[in-house]
Amino acid sequence: MKRVALIIATLVLLIVGSISTVYIVRKSKIKEQYVSSTSTSVLSFAVDDLLLDNISSVFPWNNKQPKTKESNSWIKRLVFDAGISIPARIHLFTIPSQKAEFYGILKLKNYDDCFSFFANFYPEAIDFLDKEKGIVSVVINKNIKLLFDYDNIVYKITTSGNADFKDLRALLLEKDKWVQIGSFKGFEDALSKKHIAYNEKNGALKLEATIKKTQTEIDGKWLLNKDLKTNFKIRDIDTTQQILTFWNVLPAEEIPLLTTFINSYTTLKPGQLEDDYFDLQISSQYSLQKDTSIAYTYDDDFNMMEEIQINEVNVPTITQAWKYNKILEASLPDALFYKFQKKQVGQYLISSTAEILPTRAEPQQTLYPLYFFVNFEDWPESWSISILKRLKEKKVKATLNATQEDIKTLTLKGKVTYSQ
Repeated sequence: MKRVALIIATLVLLIVGSISTVYIVRKSKIKEQYVSSTSTSVLSFAVDDLLLDNISSVFPWNNKQPKTKESNSWIKRLVFDAGISIPARIHLFTIPSQKAEFYGILKLKNYDDCFSFFANFYPEAIDFLDKEKGIVSVVINKNIKLLFDYDNIVYKITTSGNADFKDLRALLLEKDKWVQIGSFKGFEDALSKKHIAYNEKNGALKLEATIKKTQTEIDGKWLLNKDLKTNFKIRDIDTTQQILTFWNVLPAEEIPLLTTFINSYTTLKPGQLEDDYFDLQISSQYSLQKDTSIAYTYDDDFNMMEEIQINEVNVPTITQAWKYNKILEASLPDALFYKFQKKQVGQYLISSTAEILPTRAEPQQTLYPLYFFVNFEDWPESWSISILKRLKEKKVKATLNATQEDIKTLTLKGKVTYSQ
């Protein structure tokens, strides 16, 4: 019995030692991963650490239902049989000409295995771009495209749906413009020990995230272009019973996405929104709206009769507010999926689906020039497209806030919680 126990203990030590050795060796090669020398930002994922820290952390929103045999086969073959070298930490990067797209570079262990994998799973999406150089293109879907040759695979993740491979071809052929992340000045923080890290080369934004079993914690630094004021004030907001709460008192040019969002449903042009204040709430309480329509019927003598019908419908209570501005008031639509009322209340312009608008709106101090909270557990059923249904099922809640560190720097803190 002692001999059996000794053999088992020895085997366990050998297995643990082997795993540790492989882990250390793979970890040491992280600095050798390639990115473009023109990279403006780097987003990285610690593959090995995610697996070793907690296997469930890698898939925090996975279904309890067993995966299909086809899904398991795809993942298994991608990792073990596709001839692709999966590093301990994957680095994605952006380039100046395509700031909204992320690119990646990986080494190939076996060209034939890689070709066989994609030919098997994507037979209609694989094509030779250059048979002499062995360059093959694959369209995984409208958001993921890749090229590979005998030595490397390059890929991009995009939201544009552009099927053009010119940028990937240039990236694959111009290998003299690749640089190892460990020697890339400006991206020293990309060699993070956290599960996820995002860094901009100019140092404007740094984010790190640690994924746990039922929550993800986010930390970051944000360097602004302008000096911050020290007295942040927001409209007196009732944050109870809110599905979503957001406010921003930072200069509009610091958050171009927010400006783009507002310009998309108003007649304002970029740069016209001068005030720095905006808040948005979606309440868990619904509002009753009345919709009037005209229907035509016929009497007994077949004379056409006009009838006015009033339909009542419950809609989500959405409230937006800006610093009052006459141009903005004129540009806000009266209907956007639902009917909106708009009104000047104190120094604010309020637009809402609510039947009754507030009569007072007093400013109050806040520590957070930027704040965001969303609770998908209470998300309106009428808005539940597939991805939102998934977030709702997993009871996802997310919070992100910014506090002032100095006149130009914000400290970011966030948390995302979810059920298993």
